[in-house]
Parts: sequence; structure tokens; C-alpha cells
Amino acid sequence: MVIDTKTKKYVTMCSAAFLTAILMFSMTAHSTSAHMRQLLHIGGKLYLLEVGSQVEPPYVGDKNAVDFFAWNPNPKDPLNDSATGMKNITGLDKDVHAVVTAGSVSKTLDFTPNPSNTAEYDATYYPTAPTTYTYWLDGKINNTPIHIGYRCAPGTGDDTPGNKTKADVFSWCS
Repeated sequence: MVIDTKTKKYVTMCSAAFLTAILMFSMTAHSTSAHMRQLLHIGGKLYLLEVGSQVEPPYVGDKNAVDFFAWNPNPKDPLNDSATGMKNITGLDKDVHAVVTAGSVSKTLDFTPNPSNTAEYDATYYPTAPTTYTYWLDGKINNTPIHIGYRCAPGTGDDTPGNKTKADVFSWCS
């Protein structure tokens, strides 16, 4: 089978356009996971915390939850939740609450531990407006008061540590 030069050019140009479109899409597509992971010193101990929406993005009227994970990390590999020596933190549902904020409206929710993953806690809510939701962890970890906020907004990034007597952090996830 003989393919003429004109057909070869057409196939080459279409292939290049297709590959360029795939490359542009992959560079601009955002992940649907908006969990934020932080390594924090709270009350003299190291903690790895992760917070996000169970369903991303939240849809008005659909069941969702604040997803919260907590570990005592391995000091040699503290950001790896599968590292040897990593310990799930249990019992935080008694001391930590979720506060979900949308605009000027806030609601405090209790966490429920996940029986299949002892590092995971969920606080169920139903979004009522198409807006950015801010999640606050309020309570105590290691007898230290905490107030840690997470807001998911595209294209932002800011980790602001609080003072040394209280864990007070606000983070952005994108």
C-alpha cells in the first residue's frame, strides 16, 4: 500500500494536534482529591494530620463528610502513612470536632471513627450552597487546644503556623 505525501502530512498534523490537546488537558486538569496533609508538633509530640472532603467537589444536597486522618508518624519517614512504626491515633472523636463553615454560616459536627481504618474519622454533613467550604478541627490533641482550618480553593497555597502554646494553623489545598 502506497501512501502519498499529502496523506502523510495530514496524518502527522492530526497526530500532533491530538497529542498537543492531551498534553494541554493534562497540564490544566485538577485532581478531584483535595485532602491536605500536615506534619505538626502538638503538645511536644509529632502528628501527621490529613483533612478533606469525602466527596470532592461537594454538591448541594448530597451527603458528604469531613474526612480526618491522624497518625503518630515514624520520625525517620514522617510523611509516609505506611512507614514502619506509624501508629493510628484512636479516640480523637471524643476530643476533636469538625466545624464546617460556608460564608457566615457554621455548624459544629461530631466525628465518627471508621471501624475499618482506626486512623480515620468522618463528620457527615449535607452542603446547602454552591460555595467554598472551610473545615476547622477544634478541640484538644495531646491535651493541647487546637484550631486548625482547611479551605479548598484552586491555585492557593499558604501554611501559617500559630503560636507555641496552641496549635493554630490554617492551610489551603488546591
